[in-house]
Amino acid sequence: MKHTVTSDCLVVGGGIIGLSLAYELAGRGLQVALVEQGNLGGQASAAAAGILGPLQEFDQPGPLLDLGLASLALYPQWVEEVREVGGVDPQLMLEGILRVAMNEQEEAQLRERYAWQKAAGCRVEWLDAQQLRQLEPELAASARAALYSAEEGNVNNQMLLMALAAACRRRGVRLLPGTVAIGAITSGRRVLGIETTAGACHAAQTVITAGAWASVIARWLSVDLPIRPVRGQVAAVSSEEVSLRRVIFGYGGYLVPKKDGRIVLGATEDEAGFRQGVTLGGLAAVLNGALPYVPKLKQAPFLAAWSGLRPATADGLPLLGPLPGWDGIAVAGGPF
Repeated sequence: MKHTVTSDCLVVGGGIIGLSLAYELAGRGLQVALVEQGNLGGQASAAAAGILGPLQEFDQPGPLLDLGLASLALYPQWVEEVREVGGVDPQLMLEGILRVAMNEQEEAQLRERYAWQKAAGCRVEWLDAQQLRQLEPELAASARAALYSAEEGNVNNQMLLMALAAACRRRGVRLLPGTVAIGAITSGRRVLGIETTAGACHAAQTVITAGAWASVIARWLSVDLPIRPVRGQVAAVSSEEVSLRRVIFGYGGYLVPKKDGRIVLGATEDEAGFRQGVTLGGLAAVLNGALPYVPKLKQAPFLAAWSGLRPATADGLPLLGPLPGWDGIAVAGGPF
């Protein structure tokens, strides 16, 4: 049965960005509705490893690094608020991240990274092989050095999604999973909402947070939004045989210990269009990328493998702000 939904703001896409935005807008007194074509957080948000590491993601100082570091500083208080409102623990772990060099070439690259991060005032430490294994004894004997950023870490992204969904409901957000957006509702150059398989959703402001599908929605308005899907394949093993406290971020892969007894291993970057699913080659790449850092992983029980579609842009920068040429619609996308 179709129905009409009217709100102050309509969020199109129910991943972590969309749910976070809906939660914050509702907290500011707005009536908010959110539509999601599948399950809440069912795409990149659920597939991610949950790393909170702006110093790992960016190769030079600048506005995006500044934004990431400012966000990281706010994150503990924000997660605690979401936990209290939603009643679900997102399992935040801020034990630090070790960026590890395994050979001479990687060590040289690491020294370059250390130099610009120190010059930019970032809080990082250089650890030699002995200091590194004092922090994480399970690391391979061949590990030469590492950068240690003590304030970074990870969150259980799946638990965070659950917490955000519950928190949104408690703040009165109307969540509409399983609702596919099929067209824009316009008047002149103003967007009045979105037509969906469940009916019309009218809003004073619409925000596209649809991840890899954002460009599809923008094309309804003849806007070329340069966002494309990049598949990431990820695996998880049990931590019962391997004791890690910190995220290990290497040049061949990463290892992310979780409070729930898993170690998440990742990840591939596959230009596979909108194709999803785990491939044998992708799984092999993930495992072979992680094993050199912690050889004891060979003894760890295998738990699962999965994939998700990251929203990528041509220059690697996110797209934030009004959709060009239109009023009443904005985008928060491309956070690859």
